[in-house]
Amino acid sequence: MSDRALVDDGARIVGDLGGTHARLATLGPSGAPTRVEVLTCADYPRVEDALAAYRSKHEIRALLEVCLAVAGPVDQDRVDLPNSHWEFSRRELEAHLGVPLLVINDFAAQALSLDLLSPEELIWLGSPRPGVCGARGVLGPGTGLGVAVRTDGGEVIPSEGGHVGFAPASDHELDLLRILRGRFPRVSFERLLSGPGLENLHWANRILELGAGRAGETGPSAPEIATLADQGDAVALRSVTDFFAILATFAGDVALMAWTEGGIYLSGGVTRRLVRFLDVERFRDRFEDKGRFAHFCERVPVAWIGVEHPGLLGCAAALADPDRWSQAGRHAPAGVSR
Repeated sequence: MSDRALVDDGARIVGDLGGTHARLATLGPSGAPTRVEVLTCADYPRVEDALAAYRSKHEIRALLEVCLAVAGPVDQDRVDLPNSHWEFSRRELEAHLGVPLLVINDFAAQALSLDLLSPEELIWLGSPRPGVCGARGVLGPGTGLGVAVRTDGGEVIPSEGGHVGFAPASDHELDLLRILRGRFPRVSFERLLSGPGLENLHWANRILELGAGRAGETGPSAPEIATLADQGDAVALRSVTDFFAILATFAGDVALMAWTEGGIYLSGGVTRRLVRFLDVERFRDRFEDKGRFAHFCERVPVAWIGVEHPGLLGCAAALADPDRWSQAGRHAPAGVSR
């Protein structure tokens, strides 16, 4: 069966809706995402408009079902993306589309994708490798900081773990926290581990180097900071180094909280853009720096997810077993809505 015939008979659309970009695709005959488009959320007033633009481009007249992974909680009918202007009623959107709609948390989708990844699509950081069992954690900085856990039994536990409070692990990070508390009443890990977070780190490092009066209130964007780091700019390099050190500490905290014997898996658009700066040895040192529980983190595998759109794979996995992911259960209230 061709993709064209599949679209003519009725398409199954999957979407990964983040704070900045919406990734949309059609599931092909094999169940894999095809016709992937990356849309800028700011270009569309509503989710419906982005879906309509995608359908128009690919001449999709009929639908069979839709699954959307969204960067925010989905335990209520009203779905509000914290880092985007988009919000919608699941029931109203389903009625508008006229087909079954499955809504899952974006990092629940990332967790669901783990079973679909081939060994070549995982880039291991250090020597530990997962055994045959154990919980797995997936986390990643994008416009925000997403976190989810997949239990040994296959359940997915989504969370808003990126909003836990930032805990400095060095004198330098204490200085960063002191400065950032002047900008934010509460400093979460997401305030440092995201696209805006990298900008916050750069701003704070500029104050440490130049003083508050000379640093200014605005600075370069996250992509510009990466470019400056490539050019050898000292403040940009320090900010990127801080980013990965803090990410390693946070990843180790997630490993302890969920006892992730199956590994920690890193994703997120910001990590993808900065991965060339990742020092594996430094990352493992910070990841394992857990005092009395260092021995546990030393044996926890850590991998970088090398595929471009794991969230779409997770949506495809959810549609392959929709009854399971729409059931009310321990994993469902914050992660799935149908």
